Amino acid sequence: MNQQGIVIVGAGAAGMSAATTLRAEGFKGPVTLINGEPHQPYNRTLVNKAVLPGLLTEEQITQPGAHALEADLIQTRAATVDTENSVLMLEDGRSLPYAALIASTGSAPRPDDRISAAPDRLFHLHTANDAARLRKQLGKNLASKTVTVLGAGFIGAETASFLAEAGARVHLISRSATPLAAALGTPIAQQIAELHRLNVNTYFGQDITELSVEPAHVGATLSNGQVLESDLVVIAHGTVPSSAWITEGDTGIGVDSRLRALSHERVYAAGGVALHATSVGQLYRIDHWDAAVAQGAHAARAVLHDLTGAPDPGPYTPDTGFTLTVHGHAAAAYGTILPSSQERHYETGDPDAVLTSFHDPGGAMTAVAGLDAFFELLAARSEITIP
Repeated sequence: MNQQGIVIVGAGAAGMSAATTLRAEGFKGPVTLINGEPHQPYNRTLVNKAVLPGLLTEEQITQPGAHALEADLIQTRAATVDTENSVLMLEDGRSLPYAALIASTGSAPRPDDRISAAPDRLFHLHTANDAARLRKQLGKNLASKTVTVLGAGFIGAETASFLAEAGARVHLISRSATPLAAALGTPIAQQIAELHRLNVNTYFGQDITELSVEPAHVGATLSNGQVLESDLVVIAHGTVPSSAWITEGDTGIGVDSRLRALSHERVYAAGGVALHATSVGQLYRIDHWDAAVAQGAHAARAVLHDLTGAPDPGPYTPDTGFTLTVHGHAAAAYGTILPSSQERHYETGDPDAVLTSFHDPGGAMTAVAGLDAFFELLAARSEITIP
């Protein structure tokens, strides 16, 4: 292998995990991390769980520095990449040749031009900066605030829960009549929807036809014609893969079972930017912290196998999980829930606990989810197979 080394684009969960794994596996060559955010690498799961509530500062959620990994950290973004000649071009004008490139740029909120038009009233909640800005705008007396949250997925659900517990009046709007059903299954999603109804004002099965920023409030017009007024609006309509620097638009990077990019030699992808395929051709992304960590490590081992002859890591198994805390209740899931999954529901012996497994058309269990069913969930996790 030449001394061009390994370039990792993105210093989040997947990128830091890849760098850590390369060194842990004994790689001595150059490693370069491209960090496209102004902060040092940090734990993104704590943006809404800790920075927004004021439990931790932006500085306190940073990860160990690149110097601890004997890696070069470059604070800029990737501009484009010449995959034929294995050269990465950066926004600051520099060019980096590489022996292998690991794409770990994660995801970004779905674009919404309205936020730039009213940045003190309309917010995404994706970065540490987003959380700090929103917290500053909310002020200390949340009981005096009314906040509209657009979207009741992971970020929207937890944000609405925090705001309600802090005393704010919350309007929670979702296009879906049963938010989170695709991620957790229908029974758990129905339970969470009921928790929302008991704690916030819910408008499920509704869309926003107009969002108007007035001097004293923001007006959100629902598809049924109702107008909701609030001080601030959090827009949480999901994410898209941050891949425009290497693909045509933010379409994601298709990978094989070892996380090698399908369309580019010497390129690997891990985390929310990677686009996986099942054995029957269904495409899916996994945009969760634990999965990004696992994929970053797997991609690093695949790189070492291809470049140095290290052991083959085998196919990546999507069996990691995520947790969601809503109104004092904990939901979690492991594995991958596919569009064609068939749900099976189990009695747990606890009337407040819900356990659901998900199976492919052949009957193999690809995922399991639970609400307030921690021990049952862990027991069922061992039955997950590769989708």
